[in-house]
Amino acid sequence: MEQLNVINFIEVTGIFERKINLALNYVGLRMPHIKALGCLERSGKITVSDLSRALVVTRATTSVLIKQLIKARLVETIDNTADKRSHYLRLTELGLQRLELARQEVSLVEEKISRRLDDDLIKTLNHVTKLIMEEL
Repeated sequence: MEQLNVINFIEVTGIFERKINLALNYVGLRMPHIKALGCLERSGKITVSDLSRALVVTRATTSVLIKQLIKARLVETIDNTADKRSHYLRLTELGLQRLELARQEVSLVEEKISRRLDDDLIKTLNHVTKLIMEEL
């Protein structure tokens, strides 16, 4: 039975990540920003702690990320009426627009890469991605 060359696989995914990051530079964002904005879009509002858990990063890392997004006016804080010690984060209209632009840039990269692959290979790669994500 043939085995996956994990080192090469990681190297290839790194190449994909660099291409995506280059595309995201056009809208002034990075992958962590996109992940956070996407999570905020899905949740509507969320605490920093819950966002940290969703992103699987430390609260300190999330705090730095959120400060950047607030400064860029992509995220805003709202009071948590149930707990005065905490607040919620919410995507702003500008944040939603920037997220959509970022998705369009990512889509262009996906299209460019996908043109060079046949449909069966794309299905296999998507399946492998799903399997790996289920393991995490």
